[in-house]
Amino acid sequence: MRSITPASGIAVNEYLASTVGLQFDSATIDADAVSTVDSDSKKYLNKGVVLARITSPAAASGLVGPYSETATDGRQLTHGIVGINDTFADLSAGDVDSGILIKGTVKESKVTMGAAVGAFPETYKSLLRTSKLDITFN
Repeated sequence: MRSITPASGIAVNEYLASTVGLQFDSATIDADAVSTVDSDSKKYLNKGVVLARITSPAAASGLVGPYSETATDGRQLTHGIVGINDTFADLSAGDVDSGILIKGTVKESKVTMGAAVGAFPETYKSLLRTSKLDITFN
């Protein structure tokens, strides 16, 4: 995986509130599901973004992308949420394997879930506290 340099003008989002009891999983981020670009026009996904499983089209099924209430590829389905992105991923060259936080304490103000950045309603927080996920907010 290529890394984005500080010259690209993007600061890595440090979203973790504690390192105690962290657990991670991994998944592949679909570059086509990511739209953020840096000042060098490279596509990236910062840490602290809630990820959800893509279910269509079939070619991307099983990949993940940023949760989005307005997506139509499966990322809008709350039962498809897989955790929080922990890899500062440069997707300019295509799909990237990423670490995904599934258990830990995060800084609410540093997490992005769809259109919401920090200050989540309780309904969003509960989506990150399930039988598969144990994310708490500080």
